[in-house]
Amino acid sequence: MNKLLYIIFFISTLTAQTLPFKTGTKWGIKQSDKIIINAVYDTVLNFDINTKACLACNKTKIASTNKFIKAFTTVYTCNYLNFNNKPLSIKTDTKDTCSVFSLSKNSAKELYDNTNYFIVTHKSKKYLIDKNFNQITFNGYHNIAFSSEPNFLIVEEKQITGQILTGLINLKEKIIIDFNYSGIKINTTDSLIITCTSGINAGINDDVYDYYGKKINSFRRHIDLATKKFIIHKIFEPNEYYIVYNINTKAEKILNATEVKLQNSNELLIKLKNEWLVYDLNSGEIKPLPK
Repeated sequence: MNKLLYIIFFISTLTAQTLPFKTGTKWGIKQSDKIIINAVYDTVLNFDINTKACLACNKTKIASTNKFIKAFTTVYTCNYLNFNNKPLSIKTDTKDTCSVFSLSKNSAKELYDNTNYFIVTHKSKKYLIDKNFNQITFNGYHNIAFSSEPNFLIVEEKQITGQILTGLINLKEKIIIDFNYSGIKINTTDSLIITCTSGINAGINDDVYDYYGKKINSFRRHIDLATKKFIIHKIFEPNEYYIVYNINTKAEKILNATEVKLQNSNELLIKLKNEWLVYDLNSGEIKPLPK
């Protein structure tokens, strides 16, 4: 863990104005000669690019509960701190106040990935915070992911059975798509939400919604992509291929490609024999990728 964090320190200081420093065995953060975070922590993650938030952690050893085997596990307890050295405090979904968080292999990614927001973990549940330390989500989720649509978050809930289901919320934490799916994609060009039910239960449809959460289309076959006029199904058995379905005419065209991506409302990027080409959804014409 420490070697990974040292690499993160180095990379983050290339763009940040602050710099982690070490006194004895403890770490802090300074800006030029000014100490921002005192060197009293076992591990620190430097401030994000806008110098809004950092993560400072101390490690403790917890004894095993096995009375026959004496063993210890090292855990990190962490505080998110702003530039004024003030700790983040949030309300959890159990209405408790929390200012101590877990350190995980994803902590750096969750702190640095987005300019405006970061994700914190408490008791295995995740919450979204903005970089001014305002709490955005108050329900604890199994996972939170930023989507290609800035106002939407793809979130996961862990069921009592252990099954993980995916839904979609907005930044006001209003549910747009209920937690009924295994995956969600967004077509920002046509303002469509594509949901997948693979691995949940046999016989459940994949669906297409608008941005208001209204269901537009539903198909038993897997929906890989969708536009306002076309549904692109992916078939897995006995061989993998795609079917391009015209919503208006009900016509279907088989597309033998190893991978497809949405170019725009009327074109796909398709991969054939390690070469990317352009597929016209209306005519079925395949042409070279423009240089």
